[in-house]
Amino acid sequence: MSFRVSLRRRKGQRGSELVEFALYGVLMIPVLTWTFVNGFNELRANQCQQINIQIANQYIHGVDYSTYAAQQVAVRLAQGYQLSVNSFSGNQADNTSSSGQVYFMLSQVMYIGTGACGTQSPCNNKNKYVYLQQITFGNPSITFNGTQVSSKLGSLTATRTSGGYVTNILTDAGAVCANCANFFQTQLTDGQVAYVVEGFFADPALGVAAYPSGGIYTQTFM
Repeated sequence: MSFRVSLRRRKGQRGSELVEFALYGVLMIPVLTWTFVNGFNELRANQCQQINIQIANQYIHGVDYSTYAAQQVAVRLAQGYQLSVNSFSGNQADNTSSSGQVYFMLSQVMYIGTGACGTQSPCNNKNKYVYLQQITFGNPSITFNGTQVSSKLGSLTATRTSGGYVTNILTDAGAVCANCANFFQTQLTDGQVAYVVEGFFADPALGVAAYPSGGIYTQTFM
């Protein structure tokens, strides 16, 4: 008799087990998808940061990224992320492309104190961070969640040479790095220079994996 009761109980439980499994799947599938997406995004973010660091390392050691040859090195480093640069000869401070999914901004910034001002009077940019140089290449029109990318340091509007060097760092208001002070835990000393590389990666292959930023922003200070 007990065997028959147990058999009937097992038959009656089969439907409930299926329902439990379905409910479990409904709950777990989003969790597993979220884990995969964010894990993939973290991997890509680490790769992009490594590319940024390698370019910054070369930049601080004297590689002239205002030349096409140096930018071709960056293209090889960023292989798989669709960095596109136009060919040119000589030096070019801005090599913007309408194609590709990567944009780089390389900057040298300096703190202007009394010593850096020297005999200049007036020294309008005294006690401020200024750009010494900025070189850009890639596609500046890429967007993250519909917003065009831009430097987190602030805009550089001062006149530059073909090599990207600012021609008047002491008095040109357009040379001031408006947001630089926010990125240094310890203020640079008078005349001290820092190298900054910013990379923007909006590869469509990231797709959902770019959630929630819509792309990958990298920044390296040296």
